[in-house]
Amino acid sequence: MEYPHIIETKIETKAQIISFSRRRGRPKSNRPLHDTGTPETVMKRLLGVTSEALDLCLQRGIISERQHWCGIHLRWLYTLRHGVPSAKTINLLHESGDEVKNDDPLWRDEREKEYNSAINLLTKSGHSLMLLNLCVYNERPKFLDLPQSEIHKNFETIADSIARLRDGLDILSELWKRG
Repeated sequence: MEYPHIIETKIETKAQIISFSRRRGRPKSNRPLHDTGTPETVMKRLLGVTSEALDLCLQRGIISERQHWCGIHLRWLYTLRHGVPSAKTINLLHESGDEVKNDDPLWRDEREKEYNSAINLLTKSGHSLMLLNLCVYNERPKFLDLPQSEIHKNFETIADSIARLRDGLDILSELWKRG
């Protein structure tokens, strides 16, 4: 049977080879080079909420670099003596526990004496509670969080607190003189 209305045409096509990229997997997304976090964390960082109290004192010029180092050193000595002041659980049935490897008893004894002499000096001068709260427990003094209007109203109290803070850190600075 012949169909006169259909004209037979022969179409020749060459097979086309499609070249694919040699890179496989998910394409890279365009992300910023530096991740600043969520908008909430950016705002908290700008307000100084995420900074430690001792670092904030240094940033605002309340204490010097030397006084800041003394506060950090006091915290380090405290953690050697008492451990990190935070809540943590320990499985007492677990045999590995919190063993300290390669512990030098002479070095640890020297750090113990250094901590005790610092705390004794601070206690005699009446600065120990304030400095432990600031340096070790990261409790912010009230003057760090006051709005500008409140600072002007309580200027004498704030100036006294700052002077006591500086005096306590100066006591540590005198104790830990470095060459």
